[in-house]
Amino acid sequence: MKIRVEISPKYSEKEIVVRSSADDDELKEIIRDIEEIQSKLGKINGYIDDTVYSLSLNDILFFETNDRNIYAHTTDKAFLVHFRLYELENNLPDNFLRISKSSIINVDEILSLNTSVTGNLIQFKSSYKTIYVSRRFLKELKNRLNQRKF
Repeated sequence: MKIRVEISPKYSEKEIVVRSSADDDELKEIIRDIEEIQSKLGKINGYIDDTVYSLSLNDILFFETNDRNIYAHTTDKAFLVHFRLYELENNLPDNFLRISKSSIINVDEILSLNTSVTGNLIQFKSSYKTIYVSRRFLKELKNRLNQRKF
């Protein structure tokens, strides 16, 4: 079996291609293993009081620090997560972006970016929640929004 990895900025997302001469048990096992890894990568545990919730990363609007704790915000709730912001930044998929010293957002969930003299405010799809973007991270956010698929 050969494994080949291609890394280039021209790719907008990660893709795995498996080529095989036959649809055999080994191929099915490889696909099962990849799907299992993908499902683990697409989830994060969030806590409200003593209850643990398995959150899909697609449901998370943003991560934010508050009193030395990190919270994952969904459309209507905030869940405590047991990671540091830098750990999340290094391990989250490409659709997440650091926008301030204390926040990481899901770029796919942005409805609008309002730039003004008083600040740069992000509004999310189907949620009342908003968050500010620091000037330091604004250029990268605008680049990501321009590259976003519709």
